[in-house]
Amino acid sequence: MKNLWRPFGALSLLAMLGIAVAFVALRAVAQDVKPSAAEESATIQDDPIIAPDSKESADSNVSFPVDI
Repeated sequence: MKNLWRPFGALSLLAMLGIAVAFVALRAVAQDVKPSAAEESATIQDDPIIAPDSKESADSNVSFPVDI
């Protein structure tokens, strides 16, 4: 019977190399994608001239445990 470890090893190495190349290519494509218009319109533009709303403050949502 022939030794089958060498072809299986070569095939496994080739498969892992293909997966690595595909991963790198997909990462490069994902970095080039620009955000859609919906994502850009969902961002809130901060206006430093207007005072912040006290209802939106993080300090108004702080709660402390009472059983200490």
